[in-house]
Amino acid sequence: MQLPRFVGLVDLGIATVIVVLIVLPAREMYASPVVKGGEADQFAVALAEARTIARPGDGQAVEDFTRKLDEAGQKDWAIDASVTASDHAKDSPTRWRALLAASTAFVDRLDVVPGLDYANRALNACEAARDKHDAAACPSWEEVRMRLYQENLEAGVKSGIDPRHDPRGFRKAGNSGLREIHLNTHDKERGSGGGAGGSAAGSAGSAHTP
Repeated sequence: MQLPRFVGLVDLGIATVIVVLIVLPAREMYASPVVKGGEADQFAVALAEARTIARPGDGQAVEDFTRKLDEAGQKDWAIDASVTASDHAKDSPTRWRALLAASTAFVDRLDVVPGLDYANRALNACEAARDKHDAAACPSWEEVRMRLYQENLEAGVKSGIDPRHDPRGFRKAGNSGLREIHLNTHDKERGSGGGAGGSAAGSAGSAHTP
């Protein structure tokens, strides 16, 4: 059978595809929630996100939202959300919280170099808030806790150890950067100096150091 000149093989191919699409039943699609857990967990994440939208300059809201995402295993989302929020909160006295949240989000994904960068930014933002005579925005005890975390992380990064390949070695290198504190001579004689060093490491470790 000879086809007319105005009808070619390409036209027949296109017509065949159209017929198949019309005849075949629609393909089923499945969807599942991004955040695992029950409705209460999903609502908590949604509420935390809503607070960051309603108060974009609230570092505490960003910190809470980032922590919720991290607990839900959404590490990439936690990084994106905290980094974006910290950029939007440049004029906020609590911006340091958003920067610290970005740091811990990076560290939780074992990206320690950008994690250290954001830890340094958080310290600078905290000092800037205190320089503006707004000590309540970044209390001294929060600054101390953050500095312990930063020193621990900096020592680990300077060691050159990759936490993905040797997490224990990285943690040990980080703890070596913390200063031991002896409260008095009696404590030193009892060997409690090591305990003080261990407690310092624990304080820094509470900020999600690998």
